[in-house]
Amino acid sequence: MNIHAFITDLVAKGYCSFTYPQVKEALGVSDIAVRAALRRLKQKGELAHPLSSFYVIIPPEYRILGCRPADHFIHDLMQFINAPYYVGLLSAAQYYGAAHHRPQQFQVMINQKRRPITCGQIKIVFITKKNIEYISTENFNTSQGIVIVSNPEITAVDTVTYPHRCGGLDNVLTVLSDLAKKIDANKLLQLALNTGEVTWVQRLGYLFDLIKATNLSDVLLKSLENRRVRSRLLIAPPKKSPALEKLAAKIGKNTNSLLFKTKNDKWKLIINKKLELE
Repeated sequence: MNIHAFITDLVAKGYCSFTYPQVKEALGVSDIAVRAALRRLKQKGELAHPLSSFYVIIPPEYRILGCRPADHFIHDLMQFINAPYYVGLLSAAQYYGAAHHRPQQFQVMINQKRRPITCGQIKIVFITKKNIEYISTENFNTSQGIVIVSNPEITAVDTVTYPHRCGGLDNVLTVLSDLAKKIDANKLLQLALNTGEVTWVQRLGYLFDLIKATNLSDVLLKSLENRRVRSRLLIAPPKKSPALEKLAAKIGKNTNSLLFKTKNDKWKLIINKKLELE
């Protein structure tokens, strides 16, 4: 079998990726010959090589990108590196029609630190999160198989937990305005009751109030009954800005005094930024 026959056979069976051991076994030739064949196809734009020993087959319609869309091969990739995962944050919101702009990065939650992967114009970033094997997910079918995606409730929780990964809380608020329609209040209540970290409950409840999703904010408020809730900032303090420090010194105030702040007693939040729907 030659390299073209090998790839044609994979495509006919619905596969869009393969590993080096697979092609080496199928061709039955030396490492030098296999690598030379793979290199030629990469130079012609027919293959991408996002990770050592892992290859993506690129059909003509995607060669301008230098890769396939990430959701075509992410499941195979994560199986290859033997890491549990789910697609999260803004990338997950897309599957529920709640991302107003296509994310520039494909966001994947895993339980270990891993560097981003670039494949042509496609960039995959990995966000570390513990115990993801216990997270509730949904399987979505793509043209190349399945992709594992956080369910609407987990997607909402993650966006307020990692707002810096989502373009800030203003953008999170916009995402939630559409995602709220897909969220099951009972499932959200169970998440809130079972969490040991209530900060996300406070922040998410406040955001749901802003978009008037009272059926969801009500269950979150209920989950806080008989629990000790400390006052928290809506947005974590920003890193020191030289320009802000300079202005503070000039007018004789510290940087915190320059930040907008009000108190929301219902959620015990210090509102240090006025949020607006995009």
